[in-house]
Amino acid sequence: MNEWLIIPAFFCAWFVIKLRGEQGFFVPLSMGTVRAMLRMAKVKRGEKLYDLGSGDGRTVIEAARMGAIGVGIEYSIPVHMLAKIRLALSGARGVTLMRKDLFKIKLDDADVVTFYLTPKLAKMLGPKFRRELKKGTRVVSAAHEIPGWAPVEKIKTGHFWTYLYKL
Repeated sequence: MNEWLIIPAFFCAWFVIKLRGEQGFFVPLSMGTVRAMLRMAKVKRGEKLYDLGSGDGRTVIEAARMGAIGVGIEYSIPVHMLAKIRLALSGARGVTLMRKDLFKIKLDDADVVTFYLTPKLAKMLGPKFRRELKKGTRVVSAAHEIPGWAPVEKIKTGHFWTYLYKL
């Protein structure tokens, strides 16, 4: 192995270990899946959309381009910084990016909630949604069902299913 590869390999390994330790792992959705999720939720101008585990911010940026108010919640510092850079480069308006624990924010003003998280986190979010979301809120989950909830619609997006729920 070339010596010049040691430093990048170290930082890549550190990045992976750091992200996995935070109960999630950043895997960006394709823009096709993001757009399908937003169409599925029927996002309207002026609605507030929360993306939990927002990664690089692509979902909230795309929602803002549709006229929605996008709020991205991401806990990982490096990924949150990546989202801030992506937002600055996009020129999108109406986006707020927060580096917070998604279980410590209130969602009572949400019209739409999207997420692409682990099955464990999807299960943990179910009770939070029931407590905090108002009637009529749409929830869209990429790849994982919310246990005990019945989706009103599901579509194939790439290699997995995406689920729409309505409270």
